[in-house]
Amino acid sequence: MVGKDTVVWVTGASSQLGVFLLPRLREAGFSLTALSRQAPMEPIEVADGIRWVNSARLAGGEGQVEGSGLDDLAPHHLLSCGPLQIALRLVLRHAGLQRVVAFSSSSVLSKAASADRAERRRMAAMAADEEALMSACAERGLPLLLLRPTLIYGCGLDGNVSLLAGLARRFGVIPLAGSATGLRQPVHADDLAQLAVKALRSAQPLDAVSPACGGDTLSYREMAARIAALQRRSVRLLSLPEGLLALLVRIAAVLKPGTGANAEMVRRQNRDLVFDDSALWLALDWTPRPFEPRPGDFEVPGYA
Repeated sequence: MVGKDTVVWVTGASSQLGVFLLPRLREAGFSLTALSRQAPMEPIEVADGIRWVNSARLAGGEGQVEGSGLDDLAPHHLLSCGPLQIALRLVLRHAGLQRVVAFSSSSVLSKAASADRAERRRMAAMAADEEALMSACAERGLPLLLLRPTLIYGCGLDGNVSLLAGLARRFGVIPLAGSATGLRQPVHADDLAQLAVKALRSAQPLDAVSPACGGDTLSYREMAARIAALQRRSVRLLSLPEGLLALLVRIAAVLKPGTGANAEMVRRQNRDLVFDDSALWLALDWTPRPFEPRPGDFEVPGYA
């Protein structure tokens, strides 16, 4: 039964998923502890049933939470939207957990063989974190729903769909690699929040690993066209040879490091990155929306 005595801890609560998750969880009647690196160092009640705690208070040792102010309200459920290492520490710490829902990324599959060495290292680390969390949950008989979303959008905090929207707004152009025919399944962060709440409220906890995709499968070019159509100015889809655009991105990365852009991002515009999550739709009666973005999908909403 869901009520204020049912405590959910949410890691990564300031992420784009957290933006939508907190109000949905609160509406569902859960009591929340929101963990975020952006929270005040001292735990603070921001609303009835929502307490923010800085995740830096989690000690670095395995399973240790020293002086964090968290032990007085132990979690029944864990919802991980942040680093999986933190989820692992909490699983090791709290024997009373009843179920875990954790968000990873479909990139752990689609970028595993990337030609970019840094990407391969990141994906290998992510896969190792997934495996460690799955093993810890399995050893404890703790149901874990590990979700791997595709391109997330919804409040302007992502680095993919919102990146295209930013290029369109600033320059009036979205550069594309040739025909940009690679298929995509962008998923709204609020649909993922709804999915997570459904997973926590389901009569039987789901113990599975699944992709989590949007309601549309469309080409990269069509995705860019729908983003361009939202803008108040005229936006051109500029097709460039894949090699030329990759070279330009490499130059831009040198001139402005830290953007996360690389040549592999360009090459993937012509590769299909699609997954089958039909079992998830059936198990939790979940129907994500088609990709029909609105201007509000690129702004962070407020909530009380």
